[in-house]
Amino acid sequence: GTPSFPRNRVLGCIQNDTLMYEYGKEVARQLKEIGVHINFSPVADIDNNPDNPVINTRSFGSDREMVARKVCAYSKGLEDGGVLAVSKHFPGHGDTNVDSHKSLPVLKFGRERLDSLELYPFRKSIEAGIGGVMVGHLLVPTLDDKASSISRKIITDLLKKEMKFSGLVFTDALEMKGISNNPDICAQALMAGNDMLLAPRNLKRELDGVMRAVKSGAITEEEITEKCRKVLTYKYAFGLNRRPSVNQEGV
Repeated sequence: GTPSFPRNRVLGCIQNDTLMYEYGKEVARQLKEIGVHINFSPVADIDNNPDNPVINTRSFGSDREMVARKVCAYSKGLEDGGVLAVSKHFPGHGDTNVDSHKSLPVLKFGRERLDSLELYPFRKSIEAGIGGVMVGHLLVPTLDDKASSISRKIITDLLKKEMKFSGLVFTDALEMKGISNNPDICAQALMAGNDMLLAPRNLKRELDGVMRAVKSGAITEEEITEKCRKVLTYKYAFGLNRRPSVNQEGV
């Protein structure tokens, strides 16, 4: 029962970025009304493949500058409204013809192309101070032979160190078929540098895998503590040190 806004492709046609900022603030207002503090949005992928079965109209468009501006304006509106913005699907799901819900897409591009196109909106949103980034399930051979969501080279080396992102890093849903057949997927995702792991298929089995990784030293207790502190810091920043209440009148 919420107001319906146009798809991102349509919003990308709006010339005035101030309207995108106001749109972000209004979405944040609605989310806060129902007690939601994180929005897995915006899509920062560039729509440059007409055969893409999953991004297309979820993208703001095919021009990197315009996509980056819309991502930054919308994210600032969301976060000024008290809701964490999470740009996705790092390092870029636009130029694929495979849906990562069903299989693992491959980006066969060199580093120069990735820098000039796919990574551009993410870099701009990080420079603008966005709080969250979601890593997609993508295989980018020029960066690593592991899927991006479990790749230390892509998350720790590229996203955190090179691009200087210090906010919360989320995986895309770990039950998606593009990644779900990997053993101990949660342990692998934590080792790669993710802070929060979304929707693993079997939580008990995955927790056991994480505990084994900690006991073997593959993940240190300090790393777990650091991730936990980071999550708690963001919860505190969004006022969750106080018990939240939703005013049911007028929702």
